[in-house]
Amino acid sequence: EVHSSVDFNNVQYDLPSEWLKEIVTGAFCNAGCDIGLGFDSSVLRKSEAFESTRDEYNSCYRQDMLRIENLLNPQENSGGLDYDLLIAALLILVQRDEKWRDGTSIPTQILLNVVSDKAGRKTGIDQKFIFDGATTMRLCALSENYQATAFLMGGKNGIILECADIIISNLGLSMKEAELLLFAGSVNEMKDFVTRIYRKVQIEKYQFAEFFPSESQQHLLWLLEHYSMNVRKYGEFNAAINSMRVNPVFAGRVCFRAWICLTQPSNKESSAKWLEKWLGNKLGLNNGVSSKRLACAALVRILLWADEASGLELTDGDEEPLLAVLLGLNGRFMAELAHACCGMIESIPFHLADEIMSGLGGSNLFFFESELLNA
Repeated sequence: EVHSSVDFNNVQYDLPSEWLKEIVTGAFCNAGCDIGLGFDSSVLRKSEAFESTRDEYNSCYRQDMLRIENLLNPQENSGGLDYDLLIAALLILVQRDEKWRDGTSIPTQILLNVVSDKAGRKTGIDQKFIFDGATTMRLCALSENYQATAFLMGGKNGIILECADIIISNLGLSMKEAELLLFAGSVNEMKDFVTRIYRKVQIEKYQFAEFFPSESQQHLLWLLEHYSMNVRKYGEFNAAINSMRVNPVFAGRVCFRAWICLTQPSNKESSAKWLEKWLGNKLGLNNGVSSKRLACAALVRILLWADEASGLELTDGDEEPLLAVLLGLNGRFMAELAHACCGMIESIPFHLADEIMSGLGGSNLFFFESELLNA
């Protein structure tokens, strides 16, 4: 949490909106970005036919971010973007619920997210503007713009904050409570907390015969597929080596915990069936066989092992429930998922691998694929 004697809401009202809009447009024009030339006029306008389709990611703002990302690429030798000015100006415009430019189809928050994401990553462009990341991060936090803060931070903390923003906006919780649910607390603590939440909230009166994920759940699915189901290399499981990447197991745990928090108890069974079908389709899972074995291994670690952060030992009891159980996933489906990655050491927690191997008398019953040498 960030505390300050300066009230961000009071400071921002001293600056005219038209002046802030000129700063934003000018920064893009100086960098030679396409968005500064007005190429954004229709990039996010959706046809009625598109809006009527039930695409799983229709409501995920990450999709909108991807659509406009290239519009913000600076020209070579332009000096790049002045992120300090851009982010500060856009934060205020978001607070005022104003468009960053008249007639644009790009929401100000989406633009702020993309700018923050680019500021938090190395873009390969020769930046002539000095970026004060610490001060900008503080501004985002003080304005309580969790989305911008998440993309500016990136990595493990970024995905926690992105999912926390979803939990807070849906359940009206504090940041500390959201963090407890997503990663800081045990699975038992999360389970008890969620139970208390749904005792207080009013359950929707109308239940659909066919379950379909909410906008927030669609966002979680996007994150789950992006971080946990697109695993290509063995090294992606090693967070120490890939410090700028999000560990697929950690990301999946956070996403599934958030899914559990957003699922009403009355929808648990129908949502579990929908989720099984979605996971099976994404993995191409058929009778325990999938070409995406690394993704299957990541999901097995996420769903069928207790939280690795708690120092799991083989002698531990069964007091900590598995995420697969809390999600309501079918035992047959989980058996097929485990079979699809059978023999892969990535399907068990790394710190237990030696203990398991020694317990088997040293016989190598696990299949280490030759591609490991090329990871």
